[in-house]
Amino acid sequence: MAEVYLAHDQVLGRDVALKILRGQYANEEGFVERFRREAKNAAALNHPNVVQVYDQGSTGDGTYYIAMEYVPGVTLAERLKREGPLEPGEAAGVAARVAEALAVAHERGIIHRDIKPQNVLLTASGGAKVADFGIARAASAETVTETSLILGTASYMSPEQVRGERVGPASDLYSLGVVLYEMLTGEPPYTADNPLATAMKHLEEPPRHPREVNPAVPESLDAMTTKLFAKDPKDRYASAAELAEDLRRVRDGLRPLAAGLVEGTSARIPRDTAQTRVAPLASGSGATGSRPRRRNLLPLVAVLVGVILLGGLAWALSSELSNRDVSGGAARVEVPDLSGLSRDEARARLEEAGLRLGSQDEAASAGVNLGAVIEQVPSAGSEAERGSAVDVVMGTGPAAEPTTQSSPSASPSASPSAPSTASASASPQADATAPAQNPEAADRAKELQARANEREKELKEAHKDRKKGKD
Repeated sequence: MAEVYLAHDQVLGRDVALKILRGQYANEEGFVERFRREAKNAAALNHPNVVQVYDQGSTGDGTYYIAMEYVPGVTLAERLKREGPLEPGEAAGVAARVAEALAVAHERGIIHRDIKPQNVLLTASGGAKVADFGIARAASAETVTETSLILGTASYMSPEQVRGERVGPASDLYSLGVVLYEMLTGEPPYTADNPLATAMKHLEEPPRHPREVNPAVPESLDAMTTKLFAKDPKDRYASAAELAEDLRRVRDGLRPLAAGLVEGTSARIPRDTAQTRVAPLASGSGATGSRPRRRNLLPLVAVLVGVILLGGLAWALSSELSNRDVSGGAARVEVPDLSGLSRDEARARLEEAGLRLGSQDEAASAGVNLGAVIEQVPSAGSEAERGSAVDVVMGTGPAAEPTTQSSPSASPSASPSAPSTASASASPQADATAPAQNPEAADRAKELQARANEREKELKEAHKDRKKGKD
């Protein structure tokens, strides 16, 4: 319905993605309204994981446009097609970022209704941004149909969306579950010869388990995916925020919090594996009876030797485990202060401390050099397990001033890029008239810090429990 160009904003001196409604739809009020709604919905969302909108409007010749953030990188669909399934930890991280974006949208009463790999942009720094709010609607809307058609993509539609019923936040979570399944297996859970048959499978067929296709998927992540596939919206996660929290926990090697999900499993040594038996005594006495008794004692001796060997093995295993942390780390280390460092400097500082660089989101910042760390989780001075990840937020400089031209200040400087590319799939985040991002970024940082403190407390509790068990 639209073409996307990589363009250059001559006023602010930056590259933008310029989305232009195709000429054949410019005279159709329904398409024009949908195009405007895309800009309006995305502009209402101020979040690092939603593509930002700079401006929208029309020119004198009736051309409708949206100027939005240009995101260098690829879509999730392109990544899956080129490289196949993602590692479970990476898949959980991408899904967590999408869930965070949906949580912000749902808080504002906006349902995306078209979550799919083509609408998830993967940035060069490892982040993920949600794009294309073209068919998003308010949660209170009476219907999800438009011009007698059910809107959405058949492979990712929830059962209630297929039936044409009113959809809520749980519908987006179902679609995200399908995307998570595809990230873990490299293929969607339901396929058929045509879109209608595919949509019907979402109604009729039981939920699919990603472990059936990829045994490397952890049981906890498999259970979370299956929970999102529930036919009844009430059986899915209660909110996108709750889902995002569990995805981050699974990414970090912790158990999910949602009720009904499988807990971490471990192999157990069977109890009473060797039981001492009393050898029967042979009847009779004297020299004739001594030889049978000696033979009957041999099984007892063998059992006792086995018990001693098993005891030694158990002691060796317990000694080895006592010197290790459950997550495989050797110790807990202090998290260094990364404020003001570049991405490479932050990575080097973390490696020196025995940690690694985790997700790298971006947010507007005042008085901070472009590309410098403005927030980190866990915070500086706290303790973290050796080898664990530290997430950072990189400053992008002061928030851009809104443009108010009646025509787009960004002029196309390149031929249309394919809709599946990062620039072509880019979609809105913050309206030109939206307030500066600093307060939102600060609130976001506080929220991340609170969650990090929560996880830190749980890790310490687990560490104490393990020490008690060893004692």
